[in-house]
Order: sequence, then C-alpha cells, then structure tokens
Amino acid sequence: MPTKQTIHEMYQALIGQFNQDRLVGNVNRVPLLRRLVAALSHPEQHAHVIHIAGTNGKGSTGAMLAAVLQAAGFKVGRFSSPAILDDREQIQINNQWISEADFIDTYTEILPVVQNMGLSVNAISIFEWQFLISIVWFRNQRVDYMILEAGLGGKTDATNAISAPQLTVFNKVALDHMQILGDTIEKIAIQKSKIIKPGTTVVTLGDQAPDALRVLQKEATKQAVPLILAQADITVQAISDDEMTVNVTGDDQSWPNLRLNVIGVFQLQNLRLALAVLSVLRQKKAAISDAAVRTGLQQIQLPDRLTPIGQRPLTLLDVAHNPDGMTALVQSVSMLAADKPIIWILGVLADKAVADMVAIVTPAAKAIITVTPDNPQRAMSAVTLAKCILAQTPGARVAAATSMAEALEHGRQLAGPDGLVVVSGSFYVAREVAELATGAADHDD
Repeated sequence: MPTKQTIHEMYQALIGQFNQDRLVGNVNRVPLLRRLVAALSHPEQHAHVIHIAGTNGKGSTGAMLAAVLQAAGFKVGRFSSPAILDDREQIQINNQWISEADFIDTYTEILPVVQNMGLSVNAISIFEWQFLISIVWFRNQRVDYMILEAGLGGKTDATNAISAPQLTVFNKVALDHMQILGDTIEKIAIQKSKIIKPGTTVVTLGDQAPDALRVLQKEATKQAVPLILAQADITVQAISDDEMTVNVTGDDQSWPNLRLNVIGVFQLQNLRLALAVLSVLRQKKAAISDAAVRTGLQQIQLPDRLTPIGQRPLTLLDVAHNPDGMTALVQSVSMLAADKPIIWILGVLADKAVADMVAIVTPAAKAIITVTPDNPQRAMSAVTLAKCILAQTPGARVAAATSMAEALEHGRQLAGPDGLVVVSGSFYVAREVAELATGAADHDD
C-alpha cells in the first residue's frame, strides 16, 4: 500500500502534468465536455444539483446553502473556485477536501474515457479536470446535493456541461473579466444566462442590475422555466468582529434574530438569495427544518470574506477584486470601523478595473499600502499601483511595500492597537496572507 508521502508525490506529479491554462483558447469547449460527461454516464444526475453563476457572491451563497443542507442531514458536495492554498479546496464534501488518494483514483477512473475519445491529458485544462473529478467523486461518494459554482461566465464554462440542474442560481452580475465576457452588464449577463436549461428553476436577486435581470428573464422565458426573485427585507440588528444578527421579512418568510457567523453588509444579498433558494427547495419537499436553517447559518465555512486574521489592531482579509465587490467591502468596513482609522493593504491584477477600485478605496482609507500580488503575468506592481493612487488623489498617504509581511507590519504600526487594517484586492493577495500564516504555524511547531 503506498505511503502518505508516496501518494503526495504522485499527486504533485499528476497536477504538474495538467494543462495549467484555466481556459484552453477561445473555443467553446462545452460541447466536448458534454460528450465527456455523457460518456461518464452523467454523474451529476445521481444527486440534486444547484448550479450557481454570477460575478460576486457565488462562494458565499454556495457556502450558506451547503451549511444549511448539511445541518439538515444531507451529504453535500461542493465545487467552487478559486482555491487559496491547495486546489483540493475546490472539491469538498461536507467541508472535507477531496484526499490526494481520492483525487488520483478518480482521475484514473476518468482517464480511459478521455483517451477513448481520442484526447490526451493535456487536451483538458486543469479547471476542466477538476470539474470532471468533482462530479465523479461526488457520485462515487453518493452525495445528496451537488453545489456547482461556475468558474467564469457561464456559456463556455466547464460546469455548463451538466444536464439540467434542479436549481439555477444567479448572484449579482457586475463588471468583471470584461476582456472575455464583454464590456457591459448586458453582455456579461448574456454569457451567464446560457446556463439556464429546460427543466430547471431559476432564482436570482430582485435587485439584480436591470440590464442583467432583463437578460435572465428573457432566457428563462425562452427555456420555459420559472424565474423566482429573492426580495426579502433584511435588517442588521447587531454586528461584531465575527458574526451578525439580522431580521428577515418578506418572500413569505420571517426569520427574526437570525445569526450568521459571517459579517459584512454585502452578505445580506447573498443571504437573501440563499434563503430564497432554500424556500424553493422546501416547496419541492426537501426536508429542511427551521432549526437546520438557523443552525447551518451559524456554521458557514467561508474563508477570506471579511475574515478576521488578527486583533489589536483588528485585521480583516477579503477577496474583493472588482469595483462592485470593493464598493460592498468599503460599506461593510465603514460600518465596522466607526471612528477607527482604516489602513488599507491593496494588491491588484493589472487586467482588472484598477482605477475604479482605487477611486472607491482611497476616500475610505487613512493610508494605503500597496503590494504586488504573486502572479508575474497579471500583477500590477506595488510601485505602479501607488503611482496610480497618487495620480487620482494627489496628496494621498500611500506607500509601496516590497512584501506582504512588510505591508502587514507597516499597516499595524500605522493603525495602532485600536485601528483597523483591511487586506484586499485579489485571491493572490489572500493566498500570500494564508501562506504567511501557515509559515508562522510551521515555525511555531
């Protein structure tokens, strides 16, 4: 029997073989992937599937749904992206990552099907492999629910290779990945709407951008499926560093004093959507009690969404990386900060809407420390970002750090013990923070 070390080496070698491109050219590969999924005997048809797309909030909504379904006693597989430290984070059952051994075994099960179609290992991108491995592993582990999160867009996303899911869920549609999806809300919504299939039920936000909502309604009508709008009123009763209590009314729901172990006003629209999805599932006779809803929402596992990573000063990490996400983050931070000075550590990718994000963050921060995300191909350097901030706001207090460790140390000094430090701008920034924490833990051992 292989040792744990041998399995780890086999896993690392396998990952190294994969085509590391998240996208393989600009060709729509979904027809090919649908043939692969069919050749694998449609693993997704062995469970109830919830397919989630949108620009911001997919991970939060998926985590909320998974937590409640688990509290109700269901076995829940969840495929989400991107990972922070380990790609296996993207494939979980009841919050447990797929093991390296299961990953290898599931890959070995799929490989002959790929080869029988005349394809090489490299003909499938790493994201496509991860998606295929997730649904086959979920089937093999006999999950009750599969929550599948679209990686990018919808129409050409690997997850669109599934047959009609029970529910198709759309979070907020906003401007992001514009060079791929289009430069308007309408164009982006058209891409995302193409995951709607005959036989599903669509759920989206009632306050969805009007251009996006028109597109989603048009596609739902074309596919002859219902579209349900999440419109409940949610008010925050109390908020602390690590949880909040809200009251929910409307959409034929009443949830007084509902506690969540996540914070941030941006989570309210994700909660609104998740509760609407759960209401539809209950109408479809899913055994989800009120107690399961309350218990699940106190057990959400969602790293790096306004997550406390330090105290005195309170230091928060968030993966907001586009203008819509940054606006929501600034609103939440301003609520938490009260009169505390906010020191912002910011690192961005050059292909994002940098000027717009800078314009949102700068007025909220006493000082900004820029960092260079760990992505040599796409990162904007800390120095260039600092210059961008000063070009927009001459006189702004800005410093470019040479490392994340330096940025955190400087940020904490500027904030003082009673201030607030916020780290955001990219998943790559979150990854560096996580690696620092892991390194500190290893050093402590």
